Formats: sequence, structure tokens, C-alpha cells
Amino acid sequence: MKKLYNAFIMLFSILSFTACVTEVDDVFDKNASQRVEEAINDTRKILEAPANGWRIEYYGDTSYGGYNLLVKFEGDSVLVAGEKVADSHKAGFDADGNLLKVKSHYKIEQSMGVVISMDEYNSIFHYFSDPNNEDGIGSAGEGMDGDFEFRLVSATAEKVELKGKKHDTKIVMYPMDENTSWDQYIKEVGETQEFMSSRSYTLSLKKGEEEVEIPAGSSYRRLYFRDKDEEGNATVVYAPYIVTPKGYTFYNPVTVGGVEISGFDKADTQEYFEATGNNTVKLITEVPQLFTTLTTSQWFISYEDMGEYGKAQWNVLLEKLGKADNNKRARLYYAAIGYHSSKYQGFFMQAGNESYNGGMVFSPVKDENGNTLGDRVTITRDPRAENNSKNCDEKKKYQKNVNGIKSAMDPFCGGFGHTFQLETDNLRKPTYIKMTDVNDPTNWIIVHADAKQFPFGDLDNDNKN
Repeated sequence: MKKLYNAFIMLFSILSFTACVTEVDDVFDKNASQRVEEAINDTRKILEAPANGWRIEYYGDTSYGGYNLLVKFEGDSVLVAGEKVADSHKAGFDADGNLLKVKSHYKIEQSMGVVISMDEYNSIFHYFSDPNNEDGIGSAGEGMDGDFEFRLVSATAEKVELKGKKHDTKIVMYPMDENTSWDQYIKEVGETQEFMSSRSYTLSLKKGEEEVEIPAGSSYRRLYFRDKDEEGNATVVYAPYIVTPKGYTFYNPVTVGGVEISGFDKADTQEYFEATGNNTVKLITEVPQLFTTLTTSQWFISYEDMGEYGKAQWNVLLEKLGKADNNKRARLYYAAIGYHSSKYQGFFMQAGNESYNGGMVFSPVKDENGNTLGDRVTITRDPRAENNSKNCDEKKKYQKNVNGIKSAMDPFCGGFGHTFQLETDNLRKPTYIKMTDVNDPTNWIIVHADAKQFPFGDLDNDNKN
């Protein structure tokens, strides 16, 4: 009887185990390849569903801000349109006012999850991942650090979220309104950008009963706020954004002055814009004097935009850089003047793998009545660079003109300094500032708001045939 009981128990255990295994098999009733194929098919269905395609909030390196790309998926093809970023970007509208569109191949595959790949070159889409775009935006060999392969994070009919496979940047897609044409959307984005953009702003907000004003500015599509931390130390808060017809939407919310901000809404006036969901926070547009504009931003230098005096000095720089890298040429990647940090203004450049900095003092010029002339500046060598022992290496580099640093700075602050008359194309959002030496008209320099990659052009490109 005992043996019969034990046999019964064993039989019951086997049946119970079999039942459990069957239940697990019901959960995983499809093999891995079937599940992958199903995930890919489901993703494809979602991508192809919107009748008017998708709007992509596209970011490369977030320091360059975000841009709208419009896409329509069909079969293995994707049709792409988008905003024009710079001169060489074949996007936006053509000379006849037609929205440019480019069709290319794309694929969906499995690689540790679903991956969407723009695997055929598309002049609109791949501009952001081009390692050396013609406009000089971004770093050498990296460009704007954009992706063209994306891991799928989530996908619904209302929203698709992706992550760049290489750079891990967040990319979000929303279905386009069926009643809004692509042409209309891109046009409205451009109008909003034109209406809201300014080189300088002031952020106005309340801390309790106190009204606080925080200096702000913009570069590409990124706002920056010169705030203070809890200890009162100067800090800069950056807010990359994308433009929509309704205003600016931040890549991620930021906290400035103790207040969280996710973007700003377009208004009826250009004077100020209210924070999204918080009308006590305002982004006030400023039209500062040119002196202030020059000294609170970075301005990029190009050899071709110099007069005779500057070119003569930069010819020495060109010669010095020819032997700067172990007797080989160190190509000049960029050079700029202006704002560097809350405690430093001056000249900075990168040649080869080396960065060079030189201190400058930007002084306002006053008339005979003591009134500041906002369109003039006197630039001299920063005496701290000569006297501060911490900068002794920089001092020696400057005095000995190591790799041409002194020659590079000379048109701006050489000798006892230079006083310049300033002019620009647009006081509110200048694309350039022309500086003309009041004592030597051959010493004129045009500095640019947008980065100028390789200031010497092909003059220092030893690999050019």
C-alpha cells in the first residue's frame, strides 16, 4: 500500500511538472525568428500608417539644436523633406518656391532590438551625419554628430521614440496632421523662427515676490542662460530647442533661476515670449549695442574676410603652422574672438590637435561728453595674461609667437591695441560684424556668427591636389 501511495505521488508530480511546462510553452509559443519578424512587421505597419507621414524632431549633437524632418514611409522607401540648415544643405524650398523632397531606401532589421536604418544616402537626411559638411558646422571628422541608424524605443500610432545607434541622441516622431501640407508646415516653421529669433535675450521670472532678470542668448538652435548656482557662482544653462509653428520646444526641460522651463510660445509681439504653461516667465528680446553683441558671444574669423593688414599677419601664422606639428603642418580648424566664459574674453583657435588662447580686453569707447559709443570698441592685450604666473606658458607662447599665436591676434589687439568702428547687417540678429580700424582702414575684419571651419580655406590643405 505504501509503494502504491509513493507511485501515486510520483505520477502526480510528473503530471504537475508537465502542466507547468505546457503553460510556459503557451507564453513562448513562437520561436525567436518569428517574434523578430512580427516586431519588424508591426513597426513597418506603424511607420506606413499615417496618410500624411511623420514629423521628426531630429537632433545631432544637441549644441546645434533640433530640426524638423518630414518623412513618408512606403514599402522599402522613405520620402524626406526638411528645413534648410545652411548653404550647402539641399533642403527647404528651391528657387521656384517648391519644397525639396528626396526619396531613398530604408530598412528595418533586428540587432539587439528593432533598428531603423536610412541605409541609402539622402541629401536632406544625411546632412546631419556628414562628417565634413561644406558649411563647417560641427567638429572635423564628426560634423553635427547626427545618426542615420536608430534603435526603436517605443512605437504607437501617436508617437515613435528612437535612440541614435551611435550617439544615443533621443529622436521623436509624431504623425503629421492630414490637413496640413508639408509645404505649409515648413513655411510656418520658418516664419516662427524668423519672428522669435534674436542674438540676445533677457529671461524675466519671479522668485517669490522678487523680479529676477537673467541674461540669455542663442547660438544655432540652443538658448543659453547665464544663471548662478546656490553658492552664487556663475553658471551657464543650455537649452537646445526645435522650432514648431507654435514656438520653441526644448529637447529636455531645464531649470533656470529655480524654475523649470520646457519651451517658449510664439506671441503677437516680438518684444517677449512666455514660457510654455507659465506666463510668469518671459523671454524678452533685446537689441543691444554692437559693443555688447561682440563681447557676449563667439565670433568666427575667416582669412578671406580680412584687409591687407590682417592678411599680412595671418600669412605669418600660415607659415608658422606649416611646421607646428613635429615639423609638419598643423591645419587651422577654427579661430574666434569674444566670449569664452564668465571670467574670460579673448581670442581662441585650434590648429591640429592643439588649442591656443589669448586674453583680450574689450573696452567701450566714449565721446567727448562721456557717452558710450555702442558701435565702437578698443581691443588690447589682456594684462592678466602677461602678469599672472599661472599663464606664464601662454605668455611665452605669445611673446615668442609660438605657432603664430601673436600674429593671429595682432590685427585685433597688437601693439598698444586697436580701436574699431563696428557695423552689421541686422542689429537684432546679426550674421556678421565688420570691424574697421579707425586709425588704419587697411585693417578691417569681418567676424561671423556661424562657425567658419578651416579659416584658411585650402591654403593650408597640403592634401589638396
